[in-house]
Amino acid sequence: MAVRRASGLIRGMALMALALASACNPAPKNVTVRRLQALPPGSIRRIAVLPFTEAALVPRPAVPGQEPLAEPPGETVTRAMTEAMVRLPQWQITDPLVVGEAFRRLYGEVRAPTPEEARAVGKLLAVDAVVRGQVTAFEDRVGTEIAAERPARVDFAVELIRMPSEDAVWQGEFDEQQQALSDNFWNIGGFLHAGGKWVRARELAALGAEQVAARLHDALFGGDPGPTH
Repeated sequence: MAVRRASGLIRGMALMALALASACNPAPKNVTVRRLQALPPGSIRRIAVLPFTEAALVPRPAVPGQEPLAEPPGETVTRAMTEAMVRLPQWQITDPLVVGEAFRRLYGEVRAPTPEEARAVGKLLAVDAVVRGQVTAFEDRVGTEIAAERPARVDFAVELIRMPSEDAVWQGEFDEQQQALSDNFWNIGGFLHAGGKWVRARELAALGAEQVAARLHDALFGGDPGPTH
């Protein structure tokens, strides 16, 4: 009996070690990237993040236990992506106020641009590239951080457009619905990264923006092995 208990403990410790190792995986499975063109390291440094569109987002009525959103999802994800990119070195991220002023000069308002408008703003800002994107899912949790009836879900895609050629050179997508360890023990890395609690959609968007920004940074400055599916 003692031998069987010991072997069970060893197996449990091995599983925990493997799960912790997966938590350090630098390429999260909820992030998919695609490099469309070769990107010589350091060739793109000055980048402007443009407002994300919500055109593909299906509006859903609030349900009991779900807190109202403080702002439109597109604004939340745009801010999260900008802040995540600002924290990384080597590139220069255009101040959002400067981006907004460029939109007002061209179109009289700040809004999610069409592909043509995105390129026009990039030219006006004289940057090396612009990041544009779309939010396709943004569902807040139902419940609290310690007891959620339904977890938050966020899905957004980004595209890097090189200037002045106006070519799309890199794409990335984050798609995640938080899972408890009781549902998926192998998601221990994501659950611990979220603070071991049920997060709001804006917090999940911030975590996703960190991951996407890190993969884009690797693609521009080295370390990205290529397309990931």
